[in-house]
This record gives sequence, C-alpha cells and structure tokens, in this order.
Amino acid sequence: MNAPRLLFLLGHHLGLTALLVAQTPICTIQGSGASSALDGEVHTTTGIITAIHVGPGTIQGYFIEDPTCDASATTSNGLFIYQPNATGISVGQRVQVTGTVDEFQGLTELRSITNVQVLGTGTVAPMDISLPITALNTWERYEGMLLRFPQQLVVTDTRNWIQYGEVMLATERLPFPTEVVDPNDAVAGNTTSSGTSNAAAVSARFALNERSRILLDDGRTSSYPEPPPLLGPQGTLRTGSSVTGLTAVLSYAFDAFRLHPAGAVPLVHASRPTVPEVQGDIRLASLNVLNYFTTLDVWGAVTSAELQRQRTKLVAALQALDADALVLCELENNDVAWADLLAALNAAVGAGTYAVREADASGSGGTKTVLLYKTAVLTAQGSLQALNTSIFQRPHLTQAFVVNSTGARFLLSSVHLRSKLCDNATGLNLDQGDGQGCYNALRRDQVTALLDHWSDVRTSTGIPAQFILGDFNTYAQEDPIDRLRAGGLVELLAENAYSYRFEGTFGRLDHGFGTAPAVAAMAGAGVWNLNSDEPAELDYREENLARYQPGPYRSADHDAVVIGLNSDLINVGIAPVEANDAHMQVRRLAEGLRWTTTDNAPFHVEVYDVQGRLLFTTTPHVVVVTQPLHEIASQVLVWRAVRSDGLPIAQGRVQW
Repeated sequence: MNAPRLLFLLGHHLGLTALLVAQTPICTIQGSGASSALDGEVHTTTGIITAIHVGPGTIQGYFIEDPTCDASATTSNGLFIYQPNATGISVGQRVQVTGTVDEFQGLTELRSITNVQVLGTGTVAPMDISLPITALNTWERYEGMLLRFPQQLVVTDTRNWIQYGEVMLATERLPFPTEVVDPNDAVAGNTTSSGTSNAAAVSARFALNERSRILLDDGRTSSYPEPPPLLGPQGTLRTGSSVTGLTAVLSYAFDAFRLHPAGAVPLVHASRPTVPEVQGDIRLASLNVLNYFTTLDVWGAVTSAELQRQRTKLVAALQALDADALVLCELENNDVAWADLLAALNAAVGAGTYAVREADASGSGGTKTVLLYKTAVLTAQGSLQALNTSIFQRPHLTQAFVVNSTGARFLLSSVHLRSKLCDNATGLNLDQGDGQGCYNALRRDQVTALLDHWSDVRTSTGIPAQFILGDFNTYAQEDPIDRLRAGGLVELLAENAYSYRFEGTFGRLDHGFGTAPAVAAMAGAGVWNLNSDEPAELDYREENLARYQPGPYRSADHDAVVIGLNSDLINVGIAPVEANDAHMQVRRLAEGLRWTTTDNAPFHVEVYDVQGRLLFTTTPHVVVVTQPLHEIASQVLVWRAVRSDGLPIAQGRVQW
C-alpha cells in the first residue's frame, strides 16, 4: 500500500477533515517564471474551484485558486486542472488534487490526475485588474486566476469569433498607430512627408495596443461552435460592442493569454448604424466594393451564386446610400463588371437613375474605379479627366458636374492608391519599419502627381470647388496624407472617424478631401460603418451561406464615406488665366456681347454669374461669338473663352 493511501486511511480513521499528505502550494507550482520549475513532477495541491469547462469540445478541465497562497506579486495563485472526465465537482468546492505538473503549450497545469478530494467549500474574490497592463509579461502573474475587469471593455476584433469562439477585448476601439501618430512629425496633423524622426512613437503605440487588449475565449475547443458565442439579435457581433465588469479566469493557449468566462458575459451589443445624415441638397459618397468581378474565380466571387449574393448586398448598400454621385473602387478592369452592377442598381432604384463615367486601363488587369451619378440631379460637363501614368495601377478620374437645379459646378475626383501589400516590393517601397507598410514611397509619389494633375484640371475647367473621395490605402498621419495637406487640401472627415479594421485596429484608409471652396459648401461628412465592424464571415461566400443576410452589412470590407454639400454655397469662381496664343476683344452691343480673336482661332465662351454659376455656353468652336443677353438681368458677368482643344485662352468681367 502506498504512503499517500495509508495516510488517507489514517486520517479517515481519526476523523480528520483533510488528507494528511504533503502539499505543494499553487504559487510554488506556478513559480515566478514563464514555466514551472516542477514540470514533470507529481504534486498535490489545494484550491477552490473558480470555473469549470468539461465535456466534449471544451478545454476539459477546471481552474482552482488559493487566495491565501502567498503575497508575492510575481507568482500566480491559480492553476488549471486538466481532467477530461471530471465529475462531481462544482464551483466553490475546496478540493485537493494530485497530478503531474505539465507545461502544455505554455500553460502550467496539473494533468494525469490520480486523486481529487473535496475538502469543503470556499470563496474566491476575483482580483480586479485594468487595461492597459504595464508589460505583457505581467499576464503570467495572473495565469489561472479569477479576474474581474471593472472598466468598460469593447470588442475590437472578431476574426476568430465564428471559427473558434474568440473575440478581442480592449480599452477602446484601438487605432492603427499611424492613424494617430505621425512617423515624422511629433505633432499629428503636421505636413512633413519624409523621414522617420518620430518612428519610435509609432512603435510605442503598437506596444500600447498590445498591452491594452486581451482575448475572450468561450472555453470550447471545437471549431465553428453553434451557435457562436455572444451572438446578437441582429445575427452578428459587431466590434464596438461592450462589456463592463467581466469576470473570467486567465489561461494560455496558442501563443496567447486568454480569458475563459466565469459565468455570463454582460455584453451590450452595438447596433448596426444607418447612413449618416449629412444635410445639404447634394450627397456624394465613395465605397470600395471589394473585388466586384463578373469573371468568376479570379479575385472576387467564385461561383455565379456567390456573385448574385455579392451583387445583392452591394446594391442594398448603394441604394441605402442614395448618393447623387458615387466613387466606386475595386471593380474588375473591364466594361462588364461596372455595367452589371450599374444595371442591378438601376433595376432597384429606377431605370436610368444612374449613369457612369469611366476610363479603361487597357491591358493593366486588376481593378478600376468608376463614377456613378444621378442624371436627374447632376449633368456631367466636359470630358472625363483621367490620370494613369506608369506609377499608377489604375486611372484616377475627375469629372466636372453641374447641379441641375442651381447651375452650381464642382469637380469630383476618385482616388485608389497602391495597396500596402508587399508583393514585389523593392528598395524604398519595402516596409521601412515606421508603421506605413510597403509601397509608402510609391503612394507618396502618386499623390504628388495627382496634386499637379488636379491643379491643372481646376485651371482648365475654371472650377475651384473639388471633392476627392476614395480608397487612399493610407492612414491619417502617413506621408501621402501629409503631402495632400501640404498641397492645400482639407480632410473632410472627423479625426475619430474610421473606415477599415485591420487585425483589431481601426483607421481611415478611405478619405474625403476638398479644396477651400469645396469645404465652404460642405454641409456635413461622415462614415457609414456598414462593413468594418461586421465579421467577415457574414459576407457572400459559399462557406458563409448559413449566415448570409441580403442586406448591406458586410457587403465589402471598407466603409462608405458620405459627404453632404449645399450647392447654393458653391462659389465656383474663375481662376486667373493668362491669354495664350490669342488676343481677345470684347464689345458691348445693344443686344448683347461679342467676342473676337485677332488670329481667328475657333473658340467658345462660357458665361457665369459672380457666384460662379454657369449661365450659358455659346456656340462652340466659331471664330466670332455674339450672344444676345435680353433675358439676363443686369449684373456683373464673368466670361471665359476656351479654345477648341479645351485650353482656356482669356477671361474677364463685364457689367451687363
């Protein structure tokens, strides 16, 4: 008969309430290091059961804790007991357990259990802890212990929610570091766009994010648990949902510390938002549609059924946006995909409601951007301007629009810069370790080229009010955005806005920018967070069919940017234009005005009021222009002569 068994019989004979066997306190088993010094040894210890996760598909064990183990701040008072077939146990029992100490995937535990004895009952007061912790290795001090988080924590990532029942909790919706910290300016919002003098602050923000979050696990090990834990009434679990006063035990597995709930999780679900109300009489919007490809099994839908579901969700999103003009990024680079989506949208909102402006990038493959607009509200004026030099992956579009009801004119430009993916990156386009990812140098060059191009377009059209929307693939404090600010453009979105989630962090990859005259007319701006807060497993793909919802939410991965403007506040103006190869003469006649050039070059004239609203355009491409003005009220008129090739040659003002 072995000694522990003999001692047990002796204790029972004498009426003792505890086993008279050698005890090793939990805190001794845990030790002060990352792993136990007693690994592989058989030991007996005592503690109070704080949480139980047994049965098929669970972690198959329970946690015990000895609150009086010691007062050391470096050792844990809790321990996991791996006992798949444990029965007759309950939370609050004080038990004595004998087993082998094991470091299993970094978790100190007792396994190969040979004896469990219930000694009575007890209570464990959870230890209060707040995020962020001071250092990541601090978690080791609490391994196996019952913890309580008095503060409000928010769900900041759901990447593993559907498959593994895990969500990430954090102190806030964590920003991607370069959303809030500039790699080369100590003050966010400044305009230096080179160097890495502040890169250490970016690294510090990465570290703070790591210390500010912790995984919440459901205690199950089976994949795709049904139903998923914490499922909300809208069939989703959105990031931004919150929990206050969470009580859970701390464990470790798969290279991460994680919490297993000790009781119900007091989660408050974040509701799905509606489209932001931005006021004004004209609504602009942009959306990255996440590889809308009618060619199957390339980058988008794999089957025709998937394409139908993708189309349904995108049309629901675009219909809800109800924008007068739209910038759509990431459609297949052909004339089929945009036509397919446009036809589906018009079928939903009314035949002919939207028209398209687009430019092909012949032979470049990949994706393209298109502009959609409501023909009843806006008229596209002049030719579409497209920039697609060798440094770009797709054409960048600019179109002048006239508001049908007021005559106001503005420019709408699209942006879709090079992504942060590191495919084939070399030299300065490699990740420089400053938080900006790969191809930052190229994105910076692309912005420089666009600034020059947009300036030329504003000059050639005489329209200074320009709105620029799209997927910039650049967070708010990165170099390309600094360069846009330095170029005189103004960010239209609020600093706390976000449009994209990446590995549990948030920021603005999608932006709205405007020139000063555009900003003066803006009534409001916002982001419709229809996608970034939603689990990816709610999209259109076949493996997600059981969770598919035909509405707009998780129709793509980026969120929609929405801008409202008051068209009656758009002061289009006429930018100064030097006369080029022609001398213009203007004469007042009894019935109107006459313009002539000395070299008899064909031209036409645009006439505006002092607010910059287009009143009329004369007959195009004639040598002498005469315009009757009987129906025009007495006022100051602004005129602008334009050559047949679109080059402005002269302008002026005249009192009529």
